[in-house]
Amino acid sequence: MRYQYTSRGFRQNTNRNPLLLPNGVKLLLIINISVFVLMELSGQENILFQIFGLVPRAVFHEYKFWQTFTYLFVHGGFFHILFNMFVLWMFGKDLEVDWGKIEFLIFYFVCGIGSGLITVLANIHSPVVIVGASGAVYGVLVAYGFTYPNRIVYLYGVLPLKVKYMVLGFGIIAFFASLSAAQSKVSHITHLSGMIIGIIYILYNFKRKNIHLWFIKMKLGSIQDEQNHTEDEQSQIKSQVDKILDKLNDQGWESLTVQEEEFLTSASKSLFDDRSPN
Repeated sequence: MRYQYTSRGFRQNTNRNPLLLPNGVKLLLIINISVFVLMELSGQENILFQIFGLVPRAVFHEYKFWQTFTYLFVHGGFFHILFNMFVLWMFGKDLEVDWGKIEFLIFYFVCGIGSGLITVLANIHSPVVIVGASGAVYGVLVAYGFTYPNRIVYLYGVLPLKVKYMVLGFGIIAFFASLSAAQSKVSHITHLSGMIIGIIYILYNFKRKNIHLWFIKMKLGSIQDEQNHTEDEQSQIKSQVDKILDKLNDQGWESLTVQEEEFLTSASKSLFDDRSPN
């Protein structure tokens, strides 16, 4: 497929500046790195882990619900935070450019907090502390796989692999690892639930956008005559609308550009407002 998911639907690939660091990703990087440095300097990591890390038993029995949020900013070591922040930087920046800062951050925290809640429910009596942004980061990986499925990445800097296969591989590993009853320092259920929540969020968002476009098409299709536009204005608007509707019929919703979606929305509002009784 040459079309990829965005918050506006499915769009064709666009070139991105690889050095771009949008504000949302930048903010997350700064907060995570700052928290890590401060905790290392404090020398009280174990105490802080119990307070701000995710302890399922404490959340479920002691109602420490804030931990489902704060654990996202606590990491267990240099390589732990290095991996998570690298993935966030590498795969998150393009998503934020496509989606916008607010929607990207909403997605990030929905995946992170949601995966934390699922982890608690799956281990309600566990005293083991879970830390890290991995649930949110795995959600970002899924979103990147939907957005750029055929983009090539190099595993270990050597092995070329399409993003969709890389994400699938991570998902398979997380799934089978989460089935293991053996104790592990890695919370695979958090990784897997972050991916699942990411998929649900993307599919729901895409459906919602498509319903919105369908409603616009139905409204525009019912417009035959315009009373409050000049002949020239009416002709130009209807001509452009007809072209876009023909494109919709021939190629589907995913073929629309952002500009065409905005034109349909503005034309719908303009034409229907003019037809409303005074």
